[in-house]
Amino acid sequence: VQSIIRSQTSMGMRHRDRSTTGNTLKTGFNSALTTYFFGADLKGKLTISHFLEFQRKLQHDILKLEFERHDPVNGRITERQFGSMLLAYSGVQSKKLTVMLKQLKKHFQDAVGLTFEEVENFFTFLKNINDVDTALSFYHMAGASLDKDTMQQVAKTVAKVELSDHVCDVVFALFDCDGNGELSNKEFVAIMKQRLMRGLEKPKDMGFTRLMRAMWKCAQETAWDFAMPKQ
Repeated sequence: VQSIIRSQTSMGMRHRDRSTTGNTLKTGFNSALTTYFFGADLKGKLTISHFLEFQRKLQHDILKLEFERHDPVNGRITERQFGSMLLAYSGVQSKKLTVMLKQLKKHFQDAVGLTFEEVENFFTFLKNINDVDTALSFYHMAGASLDKDTMQQVAKTVAKVELSDHVCDVVFALFDCDGNGELSNKEFVAIMKQRLMRGLEKPKDMGFTRLMRAMWKCAQETAWDFAMPKQ
């Protein structure tokens, strides 16, 4: 999986399949995926639901690996460790990042910790960050403050997940710079969008993006053919 992901990045493409660099993408990885997607005889069909389920499991496993890297105690990581997961690839300057994490550690001196389920629910919320951004904009235009209750309501409505009170406490302690109990919508959403991209700033770095664009274009052309049959 790591080799395939690297092959989709700008840096990985520079070194792909060059034996002199030792960074060759072995066919075994591709064979395993094609077999998984299309069966041993490669004659099966990959459905949207099957692919999305594969993507969901892959994202779950990657997040689990990130979680386990922090050596959880009794199934929990510290609030500071969760904060570092959120700020990874966020583009926040190193000095500001250090200050934010120090403040978070100070705020939760009596650490309760977070379970993997709590972490996964919040990252599921982040995967819907564009829809969340839209929902929060409506809340803002309606005069509602971006407080913890609003975040929990948006998460439940948009991402279909329950955010625990403690997760919200940690997020607000991390991003609520002036301590007024409200988040800066633009700053929070912008940082989380960057986090979700994992530092891949250009769409060309994501093979999945190209795949979805191609599928969307195909669907549009097919719909047009049905709507305007040839004479």
